[in-house]
Order: sequence, then C-alpha cells, then structure tokens
Amino acid sequence: MDAAILVQLLINGILLGGVYALAAMGLSLIFGVSGVLNLTHGEFLMVSGTVVYVLFDWLDINPFLLVALVMPFFFVIGFYFEKTLIRPLSKLDEHTRVASAVLVTLGAALIIEDFASFFSQDVQFEKSVDMFLPPIVFGTVYMPTLKLVVFGLVGVLITALFMFLKYTYLGLAVQAVTQNRTGALLNGVNTNRINAVAFGLGTMLAASAGGFEVIHSYVAPNIGLPLTLKYLCIIVMGGLGSFSGVALGGMIIGLGESVVGFLNPAWGQTVAYLLLVFVLLVRPKGLFGK
Repeated sequence: MDAAILVQLLINGILLGGVYALAAMGLSLIFGVSGVLNLTHGEFLMVSGTVVYVLFDWLDINPFLLVALVMPFFFVIGFYFEKTLIRPLSKLDEHTRVASAVLVTLGAALIIEDFASFFSQDVQFEKSVDMFLPPIVFGTVYMPTLKLVVFGLVGVLITALFMFLKYTYLGLAVQAVTQNRTGALLNGVNTNRINAVAFGLGTMLAASAGGFEVIHSYVAPNIGLPLTLKYLCIIVMGGLGSFSGVALGGMIIGLGESVVGFLNPAWGQTVAYLLLVFVLLVRPKGLFGK
C-alpha cells in the first residue's frame, strides 16, 4: 500500500472514530447511570440526521447550525422517553427491570425504524447534506476539511461534557449515581431525575452525532440498530464506565473500518466485532476497565 494512501486512511479513520466516540459516550452515560441498555440510541441518531437533512433541503440553513438547534429538542425527547417508558419499570425487581427495559427500548427502536422506512416509501433512502469545503493539501495527502470541522466540533462537545460532569452540581450528581446509587440517594440526590437527565444528555449526544453523520456521510432508516451495536462494542472495548476508553475505542474502530474497508469493503462493517473479540482476549475488562 502506498504511504500516502495509508496516511489518508489513518486520517479518515481518526475523524470517523471521533463521531463514533461521541455517540458511544451518550450510550455509555445512559447505561452507567440507569443500568439500562438503550437500544433506541441509534434510532435517535438516525432521526436527528434525517431532520437535519430535511431542514437543510427545505430551508437551506447551515447544517452545523441545524445540529445546534436540534440538540436541545432531542434532550427533551430523551428526558421524557425515560419518564414515560423506562421509569414505570423501576417498581420491578432488578433482573426483571433490566430485561424489560431492553425489550421496551428494542420495541421502540423497531417502531421508529418502521416509521422511517414507511415515510421513505420503502426506497433506497440514503441522504447526506450537499456541502463542500475545499480540502487541505499536503503533498499527496488530502485533508478533508469538512470532516476536520466535524472532528473539531466533536472535540468541543466531548470537552463540554467532561466540564459539565466535573464542575456542575448536576454533573457531580450524575457521577454520584453512577458510582453508588444508594449512597447518592441517602445524600439527597433525586436519582429518578438524574436518570432522566442522563437519558436526555445521552440522546442529545446521539442527535449531535446524527447531524454530523449526515454532514460527512449519510443516514438511512436501517442504520439505527447496527450503529447501537457498534457503540456497544466501543463501550465494552474501552471498559465499562470509562469515557477515556470509549474515546480510544471509537478511534480504534474508526481506524479499523477505514483501513479494512479500503482493502476489502465486504469486511468493513465486521471489523468492529473482530477488534472487540481481540481486545477482550488480551484484556477481558476492556482497555481501561478496572
């Protein structure tokens, strides 16, 4: 393989991994706080990307501005999704609650996917924002400017998430519930409210990733569940409860997909699961698992 091509693939892989890490952090946050594996996560990403595409197509508004506009809306969706569908299950015993939550979120994911397929009239609906920025050229290496902008915004959002968790009362409460729910409850933390906030934040991160996805790639009605499983791979690979592990796991899978997809496109979407198996064989608790 030519060195310039390899460098190009590595750059594309890192940029792709950034978006993966952003969405996976949202799923990790929800799971860490509530203990619920939200299988609707990828569907919210798909819906957000579709909304950004439709509004861009109709109104010709800057897609990055549209991403910022839809994020609070999806926070509210995630917040009330937890209150209406997940919170009623809290009265069940722990094992039944977790199993029921998985079935509820899976059912919601399938409903959303079916609605999206219906409204796309069952045709090949793969949409992306028609936006072009001239690439930055270094010799024979082309830096995709649009993906660089996306990557920079991903970095801003991840930094904002870390600042929120570390320096705000609500963020500290989220961490407290994640580490010890009973202890947080005894210290006056409203754990039900924190569950809803975690769902809102996680869904908002998925929505931002969906907007970025339609800007640098595409969205389609059937991408939701496969993406959720990919994000789950990233979380397990990085180590449960570790945002740093999620970030590194996203980069590894992005790099793997970029390189393997170039060599053999048929294996491009399978490499995430192969990498997960390899990492768990070497480190059963994940890269940063304790």
